[in-house]
Amino acid sequence: MRRGCGLLDNHRLAVNYWPVTVEAAAAHETFYRRIAEVARTLSEAEWIAPSACAGWRVRDVVAHIGAGARNLIDPLPVPDERLPLPAVREREHDVHVDIRRGWPISEVLDEFERYSAERLERLSALQEEPAASSMLELPGLGSYPMHAAANGLAFDCYCHLYHDIIAPGGPVQRELPAPAHDEMYPVVQWMMWGLPQMQGPELDESLIAPVTIRLTGPGESTWTVRRPDPAGGLVVEEGAGGDAAVSSAATDFVSWGTGRSPWRATCRVEGDTALVSGFLSTLNII
Repeated sequence: MRRGCGLLDNHRLAVNYWPVTVEAAAAHETFYRRIAEVARTLSEAEWIAPSACAGWRVRDVVAHIGAGARNLIDPLPVPDERLPLPAVREREHDVHVDIRRGWPISEVLDEFERYSAERLERLSALQEEPAASSMLELPGLGSYPMHAAANGLAFDCYCHLYHDIIAPGGPVQRELPAPAHDEMYPVVQWMMWGLPQMQGPELDESLIAPVTIRLTGPGESTWTVRRPDPAGGLVVEEGAGGDAAVSSAATDFVSWGTGRSPWRATCRVEGDTALVSGFLSTLNII
Protein backbone atom coordinates (compact mmCIF):
# COMPACT_ATOMS: atom_id res chain seq x y z
CA MET A 1 0.00 0.00 0.00
CA ARG A 2 1.39 3.42 -0.93
CA ARG A 3 1.68 6.03 1.75
CA GLY A 4 -1.50 8.02 2.25
CA CYS A 5 -2.18 11.62 3.14
CA GLY A 6 -0.71 12.83 6.42
CA LEU A 7 -4.16 14.08 7.41
CA LEU A 8 -5.63 10.61 7.27
CA ASP A 9 -4.67 9.76 10.83
CA ASN A 10 -7.68 8.04 12.32
CA HIS A 11 -7.68 9.85 15.69
CA ARG A 12 -7.03 13.31 14.26
CA LEU A 13 -9.80 12.92 11.71
CA ALA A 14 -12.30 11.74 14.29
CA VAL A 15 -11.60 14.76 16.51
CA ASN A 16 -10.45 17.65 14.35
CA TYR A 17 -12.46 16.99 11.22
CA TRP A 18 -15.81 15.94 12.68
CA PRO A 19 -17.58 19.30 12.06
CA VAL A 20 -16.32 19.41 8.47
CA THR A 21 -17.66 15.94 7.81
CA VAL A 22 -21.10 17.10 8.88
CA GLU A 23 -20.73 19.92 6.37
CA ALA A 24 -19.70 17.38 3.74
CA ALA A 25 -22.92 15.43 4.20
CA ALA A 26 -24.90 18.65 3.79
CA ALA A 27 -22.85 19.60 0.72
CA HIS A 28 -23.52 16.22 -0.86
CA GLU A 29 -27.25 16.65 -0.31
CA THR A 30 -27.16 20.14 -1.84
CA PHE A 31 -25.30 19.04 -4.97
CA TYR A 32 -27.39 15.89 -5.39
CA ARG A 33 -30.61 17.92 -5.24
CA ARG A 34 -29.26 20.40 -7.79
CA ILE A 35 -28.51 17.56 -10.18
CA ALA A 36 -32.04 16.24 -9.69
CA GLU A 37 -33.53 19.69 -10.35
CA VAL A 38 -31.51 20.11 -13.56
CA ALA A 39 -32.22 16.55 -14.73
CA ARG A 40 -35.97 17.07 -14.50
CA THR A 41 -35.72 20.02 -16.90
CA LEU A 42 -33.48 18.46 -19.56
CA SER A 43 -34.74 18.16 -23.11
CA GLU A 44 -34.19 14.97 -25.08
CA ALA A 45 -31.39 16.70 -27.00
CA GLU A 46 -29.70 17.77 -23.75
CA TRP A 47 -29.93 14.26 -22.31
CA ILE A 48 -27.97 12.79 -25.21
CA ALA A 49 -25.50 15.67 -25.66
CA PRO A 50 -21.81 14.80 -25.10
CA SER A 51 -20.72 15.79 -21.60
CA ALA A 52 -17.27 17.01 -20.61
CA CYS A 53 -16.61 13.47 -19.31
CA ALA A 54 -14.93 11.84 -22.31
CA GLY A 55 -17.14 9.19 -23.92
CA TRP A 56 -20.15 9.93 -21.73
CA ARG A 57 -23.32 11.75 -22.69
CA VAL A 58 -25.23 13.75 -20.10
CA ARG A 59 -27.49 10.73 -19.53
CA ASP A 60 -24.41 8.59 -18.90
CA VAL A 61 -23.15 10.98 -16.21
CA VAL A 62 -26.51 10.81 -14.44
CA ALA A 63 -26.53 7.02 -14.90
CA HIS A 64 -23.06 6.83 -13.33
CA ILE A 65 -24.22 8.65 -10.19
CA GLY A 66 -27.36 6.55 -9.97
CA ALA A 67 -25.39 3.34 -10.49
CA GLY A 68 -22.94 4.32 -7.77
CA ALA A 69 -25.80 4.81 -5.33
CA ARG A 70 -27.51 1.58 -6.33
CA ASN A 71 -24.29 -0.43 -6.05
CA LEU A 72 -24.29 0.26 -2.31
CA ILE A 73 -27.91 -0.83 -1.85
CA ASP A 74 -29.12 -3.27 -4.53
CA PRO A 75 -26.47 -3.68 -7.25
CA LEU A 76 -27.36 -4.95 -10.68
CA PRO A 77 -25.47 -8.07 -11.78
CA VAL A 78 -22.58 -7.43 -14.15
CA PRO A 79 -22.72 -9.53 -17.36
CA ASP A 80 -20.34 -12.47 -17.30
CA GLU A 81 -18.51 -11.15 -20.36
CA ARG A 82 -17.62 -7.96 -18.43
CA LEU A 83 -16.12 -9.85 -15.48
CA PRO A 84 -13.73 -9.48 -13.81
CA LEU A 85 -14.22 -5.75 -13.40
CA PRO A 86 -11.28 -3.58 -14.49
CA ALA A 87 -8.71 -2.80 -11.80
CA VAL A 88 -8.73 0.86 -12.87
CA ARG A 89 -11.57 2.60 -11.06
CA GLU A 90 -12.57 4.84 -13.98
CA ARG A 91 -12.85 1.85 -16.32
CA GLU A 92 -15.00 0.05 -13.74
CA HIS A 93 -17.38 3.03 -13.88
CA ASP A 94 -17.57 2.54 -17.67
CA VAL A 95 -18.85 -1.01 -17.15
CA HIS A 96 -21.76 0.16 -14.99
CA VAL A 97 -22.58 3.00 -17.39
CA ASP A 98 -22.50 0.61 -20.37
CA ILE A 99 -25.14 -1.60 -18.71
CA ARG A 100 -27.49 1.40 -18.75
CA ARG A 101 -26.76 2.87 -22.20
CA GLY A 102 -29.88 1.36 -23.74
CA TRP A 103 -32.26 2.24 -20.92
CA PRO A 104 -35.05 4.75 -21.47
CA ILE A 105 -34.14 8.11 -19.98
CA SER A 106 -37.08 7.80 -17.59
CA GLU A 107 -35.51 4.65 -16.15
CA VAL A 108 -32.11 6.33 -15.76
CA LEU A 109 -33.72 9.24 -13.92
CA ASP A 110 -35.84 6.96 -11.75
CA GLU A 111 -32.80 4.94 -10.63
CA PHE A 112 -30.81 8.10 -9.95
CA GLU A 113 -33.52 9.70 -7.82
CA ARG A 114 -34.56 6.57 -5.94
CA TYR A 115 -31.15 5.24 -4.94
CA SER A 116 -29.40 8.58 -4.47
CA ALA A 117 -32.11 9.60 -2.02
CA GLU A 118 -31.79 6.29 -0.18
CA ARG A 119 -28.00 6.60 -0.04
CA LEU A 120 -28.43 10.08 1.38
CA GLU A 121 -30.46 8.64 4.25
CA ARG A 122 -27.88 5.94 4.95
CA LEU A 123 -24.99 8.39 4.87
CA SER A 124 -25.96 9.86 8.24
CA ALA A 125 -25.05 6.57 9.95
CA LEU A 126 -21.46 6.98 8.76
CA GLN A 127 -21.12 10.26 10.65
CA GLU A 128 -21.43 8.51 14.01
CA GLU A 129 -18.99 6.30 15.87
CA PRO A 130 -17.94 3.56 15.67
CA ALA A 131 -18.61 3.66 11.92
CA ALA A 132 -17.18 7.16 11.39
CA SER A 133 -13.57 6.21 12.15
CA SER A 134 -13.65 2.74 10.62
CA MET A 135 -11.38 2.57 7.60
CA LEU A 136 -12.76 1.87 4.14
CA GLU A 137 -10.62 0.58 1.29
CA LEU A 138 -11.70 1.88 -2.11
CA PRO A 139 -9.96 -0.13 -4.84
CA GLY A 140 -7.90 2.21 -6.99
CA LEU A 141 -8.63 5.22 -4.78
CA GLY A 142 -7.01 4.49 -1.40
CA SER A 143 -8.12 4.15 2.22
CA TYR A 144 -10.39 6.59 4.05
CA PRO A 145 -12.37 6.77 7.30
CA MET A 146 -16.02 5.97 6.66
CA HIS A 147 -17.22 9.48 7.42
CA ALA A 148 -15.10 10.82 4.54
CA ALA A 149 -17.50 9.06 2.14
CA ALA A 150 -19.61 12.21 2.42
CA ASN A 151 -16.69 14.25 1.11
CA GLY A 152 -16.22 11.87 -1.81
CA LEU A 153 -19.88 12.03 -2.75
CA ALA A 154 -19.93 15.83 -2.47
CA PHE A 155 -16.92 15.94 -4.81
CA ASP A 156 -18.50 13.52 -7.29
CA CYS A 157 -21.81 15.36 -7.51
CA TYR A 158 -20.25 18.84 -7.63
CA CYS A 159 -17.69 17.91 -10.27
CA HIS A 160 -20.14 16.13 -12.56
CA LEU A 161 -22.78 18.85 -12.33
CA TYR A 162 -20.70 22.02 -12.46
CA HIS A 163 -17.92 20.79 -14.76
CA ASP A 164 -19.34 17.96 -16.90
CA ILE A 165 -23.03 18.79 -17.40
CA ILE A 166 -23.39 22.57 -17.10
CA ALA A 167 -21.71 25.05 -19.47
CA PRO A 168 -19.10 26.29 -20.06
CA GLY A 169 -17.49 22.88 -19.55
CA GLY A 170 -20.62 20.87 -20.28
CA PRO A 171 -23.31 21.23 -22.96
CA VAL A 172 -26.29 22.32 -20.83
CA GLN A 173 -27.07 26.02 -20.45
CA ARG A 174 -28.45 26.58 -16.94
CA GLU A 175 -27.85 29.09 -14.17
CA LEU A 176 -26.68 27.41 -10.97
CA PRO A 177 -26.11 28.93 -7.53
CA ALA A 178 -22.45 29.54 -6.82
CA PRO A 179 -21.24 27.03 -4.23
CA ALA A 180 -20.77 28.34 -0.70
CA HIS A 181 -17.54 27.90 1.25
CA ASP A 182 -19.08 25.19 3.45
CA GLU A 183 -20.01 23.29 0.28
CA MET A 184 -16.67 23.66 -1.54
CA TYR A 185 -14.30 23.02 1.35
CA PRO A 186 -15.39 19.35 1.77
CA VAL A 187 -14.88 18.91 -1.99
CA VAL A 188 -11.34 20.28 -1.71
CA GLN A 189 -10.67 18.08 1.32
CA TRP A 190 -11.56 14.94 -0.61
CA MET A 191 -9.24 15.92 -3.43
CA MET A 192 -6.36 16.59 -1.03
CA TRP A 193 -6.95 13.34 0.90
CA GLY A 194 -7.01 11.46 -2.38
CA LEU A 195 -4.08 13.21 -4.05
CA PRO A 196 -1.37 10.97 -2.50
CA GLN A 197 -3.34 7.77 -3.08
CA MET A 198 -4.97 7.80 -6.51
CA GLN A 199 -2.19 7.81 -9.12
CA GLY A 200 0.94 5.89 -8.22
CA PRO A 201 4.68 6.43 -8.63
CA GLU A 202 4.38 8.70 -11.67
CA LEU A 203 2.88 11.48 -9.52
CA ASP A 204 5.30 10.87 -6.63
CA GLU A 205 8.29 11.14 -8.94
CA SER A 206 7.00 14.31 -10.61
CA LEU A 207 7.30 16.24 -7.33
CA ILE A 208 10.85 17.58 -7.18
CA ALA A 209 10.28 20.03 -4.29
CA PRO A 210 7.49 20.81 -1.80
CA VAL A 211 4.66 22.67 -3.54
CA THR A 212 2.04 24.84 -1.88
CA ILE A 213 -1.43 25.05 -3.42
CA ARG A 214 -3.36 28.18 -2.44
CA LEU A 215 -7.07 28.05 -3.21
CA THR A 216 -9.25 31.14 -3.18
CA GLY A 217 -12.97 31.91 -3.13
CA PRO A 218 -15.44 29.35 -1.77
CA GLY A 219 -13.34 26.47 -0.41
CA GLU A 220 -10.48 28.88 0.40
CA SER A 221 -7.58 26.97 1.94
CA THR A 222 -3.83 26.41 1.66
CA TRP A 223 -2.16 23.00 1.28
CA THR A 224 1.41 21.80 0.86
CA VAL A 225 2.42 18.60 -0.93
CA ARG A 226 5.72 17.00 0.14
CA ARG A 227 7.70 13.84 -0.47
CA PRO A 228 9.57 13.38 2.82
CA ASP A 229 11.16 10.09 1.77
CA PRO A 230 12.57 9.90 -1.78
CA ALA A 231 11.66 6.21 -1.84
CA GLY A 232 8.14 6.79 -0.49
CA GLY A 233 4.95 8.52 -1.50
CA LEU A 234 3.47 11.96 -1.00
CA VAL A 235 2.11 13.66 2.09
CA VAL A 236 -0.39 16.53 2.05
CA GLU A 237 -0.57 18.99 4.95
CA GLU A 238 -2.93 21.91 5.37
CA GLY A 239 -0.82 25.08 5.50
CA ALA A 240 1.96 26.82 3.59
CA GLY A 241 5.65 25.95 3.37
CA GLY A 242 6.43 24.87 -0.20
CA ASP A 243 9.45 25.97 -2.21
CA ALA A 244 7.01 27.33 -4.80
CA ALA A 245 3.30 28.06 -4.72
CA VAL A 246 0.46 27.83 -7.20
CA SER A 247 -2.75 29.80 -6.70
CA SER A 248 -6.20 29.38 -8.23
CA ALA A 249 -9.86 29.49 -7.33
CA ALA A 250 -10.98 26.33 -5.54
CA THR A 251 -13.71 25.88 -8.14
CA ASP A 252 -11.07 25.93 -10.89
CA PHE A 253 -8.95 23.43 -8.93
CA VAL A 254 -11.73 20.86 -9.37
CA SER A 255 -11.31 21.25 -13.13
CA TRP A 256 -7.52 21.31 -13.53
CA GLY A 257 -6.87 18.99 -10.59
CA THR A 258 -8.92 16.28 -12.33
CA GLY A 259 -7.33 16.85 -15.74
CA ARG A 260 -10.42 18.48 -17.23
CA SER A 261 -8.60 21.68 -18.11
CA PRO A 262 -4.94 22.79 -18.33
CA TRP A 263 -3.62 24.16 -15.05
CA ARG A 264 -1.83 27.01 -16.81
CA ALA A 265 -5.17 28.51 -17.90
CA THR A 266 -6.29 29.46 -14.37
CA CYS A 267 -3.23 29.16 -12.08
CA ARG A 268 -0.67 31.72 -10.97
CA VAL A 269 2.77 30.48 -9.91
CA GLU A 270 4.87 32.19 -7.24
CA GLY A 271 8.48 31.07 -7.42
CA ASP A 272 10.25 28.87 -9.93
CA THR A 273 7.70 27.47 -12.39
CA ALA A 274 10.04 24.56 -13.10
CA LEU A 275 9.47 23.31 -9.54
CA VAL A 276 5.72 22.91 -10.08
CA SER A 277 5.11 22.33 -13.79
CA GLY A 278 5.90 18.60 -13.90
CA PHE A 279 3.81 17.87 -10.82
CA LEU A 280 0.81 19.94 -11.93
CA SER A 281 0.90 18.48 -15.44
CA THR A 282 0.87 14.93 -14.02
CA LEU A 283 -1.82 15.49 -11.39
CA ASN A 284 -5.10 13.77 -12.24
CA ILE A 285 -7.34 13.21 -9.22
CA ILE A 286 -10.21 10.80 -9.87
